[in-house]
Amino acid sequence: YLPSNADGTIVTSTSPDADRFKAGEIVQVQAIEFAPATSSPGTLVNGTYTSIASIGLTWSFTPKFSDSILTVELNLEAKLNDENGYGRWDIYDSTNGAKFHSYDYCAGSHYYEKTTAWLPVIIKAKGNALNTNARTYQLRVLISDGGTLSFNWSGDERRVITMMEIKQ
Repeated sequence: YLPSNADGTIVTSTSPDADRFKAGEIVQVQAIEFAPATSSPGTLVNGTYTSIASIGLTWSFTPKFSDSILTVELNLEAKLNDENGYGRWDIYDSTNGAKFHSYDYCAGSHYYEKTTAWLPVIIKAKGNALNTNARTYQLRVLISDGGTLSFNWSGDERRVITMMEIKQ
C-alpha cells in the first residue's frame, strides 16, 4: 500500500529501461574472455606496426542508451624486441569508423624495456555511446622507433575484456 499523499512513479520490472536507470547507474557489464594464443575472439598477430593497425583482437557491444558513457578494460602480455621502441594503443569502433575514445591513445607500453621481457599491457578507456546500434571494436597499436611486437607467450592463459555502460 502507498500512503495517500504519495507522489512519484512506481518503477516495475516491466517499466521501460529509461525509467529503470538513473544517471550514474551501471546499465550493463559485458565480460568477453579471450586467449591471446588462439582465435577467439581474434588471433593476436605479431608485427612491426609502423602505422596504427589492429592486432587481431575484436569484440562487440550494444549500448542501451545513446547518451551513456562506456568504459573498456583489458590486459594482455607482449614483448617488443627493440629497446628504443614503444607501443601506443587505441580502441577503434570499426562499425562507426571512429576511435572509441576522444584522445589519440589510451595506453602506452614497452618504453625502454628489455627486449626479452614479456610485459603487461593494461588498456583502460572511456567513450560515449553515441547511439544504440550494435558495434564492433578492435584493439590497435602503433610501434614507434622500431621493433616487432609479439603476443603468444602462453597458449593456456585467458584474459577478459570488460565493457561497462553507465547511464547519463
